[in-house]
Amino acid sequence: MRDERLTRIALKERLYRRRFLVPNAVTLANMFCGFLACLYASQGKFEKAALAIGFAILLDGLDGRVARKLKATSKFGLEFDSFSDLTSFGIAPAILIYHWSLKPVADQFGVFICFIYAVCAASRLARFNIADQNMKSFTGLPTPGAAALVGALVNFAPAIGSSVAHAVVGSCVMVSLGFLMVSQVEFFSIKTVQMKSFGIFARILVAGSIALLWYNSGVGFLALAGVYVLSGPIQFVRSRYWPRPQEAESSPDGFHGASAPTSTGKAESTENKLTESNLN
Repeated sequence: MRDERLTRIALKERLYRRRFLVPNAVTLANMFCGFLACLYASQGKFEKAALAIGFAILLDGLDGRVARKLKATSKFGLEFDSFSDLTSFGIAPAILIYHWSLKPVADQFGVFICFIYAVCAASRLARFNIADQNMKSFTGLPTPGAAALVGALVNFAPAIGSSVAHAVVGSCVMVSLGFLMVSQVEFFSIKTVQMKSFGIFARILVAGSIALLWYNSGVGFLALAGVYVLSGPIQFVRSRYWPRPQEAESSPDGFHGASAPTSTGKAESTENKLTESNLN
């Protein structure tokens, strides 16, 4: 009886030591979806590639929650998550747009444009890892948000044909997303959004979005991704040219809501990056 109890305790300790494998497995699945999206894009299966990127976004939002639940955060997990994000949200969207709209009419130019996007995504991820982050908002468009717009755009019109106009649209989208990723524009964190804090207009908007997704998923996903990508520039313009009275008084230097980081804030930031790096 005693030996059986000791065996159970040893088994529990072994499983506890290996708990780090679970969130890393989710991160690995995220990377696989990005790799799969690259393969589908090169084969002309654009809808499947966009779907793979969508699954990667869902898995990216899951690995951090699993790590926190199991208390399995680690620096290795943070770095592994960054490489996974680069594959799924940096390389895969670039290859998808290249084959979807740029390769038929602007081959070499398309390579250059998509490489710019990939470099901006890598820079965004690297900056996140070394910077003190306020997890209520992000400086620069998060890479999953950029990839979401690319996937939603391709899912909305998977077979657009080859034309100069489509190449121009693809180029503008990639350059704009790349710029927003490395910019100083603030984007809100979806994790901080709570329905109880919504006003009546916001709740009607959410209900309308759900209805649109049910009626036409292609248009609905494109609208949601577009709204998030545009939310940062709109907020930046509003706070810069039409600041609220309290913002103008508290931020005379133009950096609204900025404050000097403290040692406590740096410690909290390091912990947050280990547990919530999935939104960078």
